[in-house]
Amino acid sequence: MQHLNILIVEDEILIADFIRDLLEESGYRSVFMAHTAAEARDKMQQVQPDLILMDLNLEGGFEGITLSQQKNEDAAVIFITGQSDGATIEKALATSPESYLTKPIRKIELLTALKIATNKKKKHYIFVKDGYHDVKLVFEDMLYVKADRNYLDIMMVGDRKITIRNTLSEFCKELPVFFKQIHRSVVVNSQYVNRISSDEVAVQETVLPLSRNFRKNFVIP
Repeated sequence: MQHLNILIVEDEILIADFIRDLLEESGYRSVFMAHTAAEARDKMQQVQPDLILMDLNLEGGFEGITLSQQKNEDAAVIFITGQSDGATIEKALATSPESYLTKPIRKIELLTALKIATNKKKKHYIFVKDGYHDVKLVFEDMLYVKADRNYLDIMMVGDRKITIRNTLSEFCKELPVFFKQIHRSVVVNSQYVNRISSDEVAVQETVLPLSRNFRKNFVIP
């Protein structure tokens, strides 16, 4: 299961608690709650949620729509409402949410909506352990990965390096198709490759070895 920060924005506390319990029973661990618009704004800043379950009719109006337009652009939104009339649905759909649920919330519908939303986000990033903290790595920002025994040095844009404990073979299972292995200890983001020869690959300004076994991953000039 993907590591997701999920924010529940619901002013009916019993419903919010019920949704949280359903999520935690299903294996989601990073679940946060807000019961007012002000709390929701604070939580969206603090938590940087990946997915928001948003009460459309928050505080008696359509505050949920306003809040959904203030979220982090990467966050997916699933609207929740007690109303199913055409006007309400039209207002919600105009903001392009991932899904739309009506109360009372049913477990199978909730989990299906989450699965659809998370599949759309799949392969955009990965969480890795950096000491005691989970660090979010966006695939597009990764230049290359270099293995040293049971540790990996992950080089990011902006000269940032993150070292984690893992094997290259296991880590590669999480990577999208634009990552190519060039050596038994090196994987590169092919989007940043600017030069290839028979025995070297240049990723921006860094020159890395290209072994014979992995030449098939590239067209060699």
